[in-house]
Formats: sequence, structure tokens, C-alpha cells
Amino acid sequence: MTATVVRPRFASAGRPFWILAGMYLALLAVLCASLATWALGWPVALGMYVVLVAVLAVVFWATFRAACFSIDADTVAYKASAWGPPKVLHRAHLVRVLTISRIKSSPPIGALLILAADGTRIGASRWLWSSDDFRTVTTAIGLPVEHRETVGSLELVREVGVDPAYKRNPVQVLVLLAAAAVGVLIAWPIVRALLL
Repeated sequence: MTATVVRPRFASAGRPFWILAGMYLALLAVLCASLATWALGWPVALGMYVVLVAVLAVVFWATFRAACFSIDADTVAYKASAWGPPKVLHRAHLVRVLTISRIKSSPPIGALLILAADGTRIGASRWLWSSDDFRTVTTAIGLPVEHRETVGSLELVREVGVDPAYKRNPVQVLVLLAAAAVGVLIAWPIVRALLL
């Protein structure tokens, strides 16, 4: 079997990409406005916003260039970005392919989950991949595809569990908690101003 390689294309980026990009731009604007009110002046905050938007554009560009699915007779591999190795699952261990149109309490962006028997998984989001890309990948895998219109994030965790990669590497959880703490510290002046 010849390997099937699927790459995202910026030209086919649709509504999910622009929703995500818009959300990031809005969050960066809130971050810089918050810092301008208590830590930086407005000129510095505006310069910081321009630099952060440029960094975000480079990250999106690098992700579109490097991301790919590769499906051959023995494995399914997914490279999510230019940083880090691809995630590889053996086809003999695959037990489930699930597509989701929307995860509740998140942006209206769908997802594809490919699960192995031991709980490891490949997850891909519709902000990067089109419906046609997902169809090509699921067809190449050859397992029946389950589809859900909407699912809650807790319901999804109950149903498919937590990826063992997170259990083996607690640093990822600590990084997420640290990011949340930094977000609260930065947003606090705006929240306090709104409450007063």
C-alpha cells in the first residue's frame, strides 16, 4: 500500500480558521489593553500587540507548512506542527474513529479523534483541516466513522478517557495551569474595573 499523505492548505482554510484567528487577535488586544492600563503605556502596548500578531502569523504559517497525516499499511502518523515529532499509531491497534461537529463550550470548530486500544489518540481540529481532508483521512484508515453533532468536553473525557501521554508527562498539565494563572493575573485589572 502506498502511503496516503494529507496536508492542510491555507487556500482552503474556511470559517473555523478565521474564527480561531479572530479569537486570538481579540485576546491579544485584551491582553495588551490590560497591560497598558496598569503596567505599560499605550505606545508600548500597541508595539507589543504588533509583535505578538506577527509571532502568531508565523506560528499559523509554520503549522500549515508542517502539519500532515500519513497513512500507510502499518501506521497512521500525525504531525501537528513544525515543532516536535509526529504522533504514530499502529493500524492494528486502532479501535475507533470519531468526528465531532462541535465541542460544547468551545469555538464552533469540529474535531477528528482516532483512538487506539490503549487509549492513545490522534486529535485534529477543523480550524486546520477541511471536511474533505477529514474524509480522505478516514477513508484511508478504513474503520467505520462515528459522527457526533455536539458533545460536551466532560462527556468526551468520560467516553474516551484521557490520553496516556498526558498521564506520563505531568509537565503539560503544569504548563496549562501556569498559563491559566498568568491569564488571570493579566485580566484582573479589567475584571476589577468592570466590577467597580
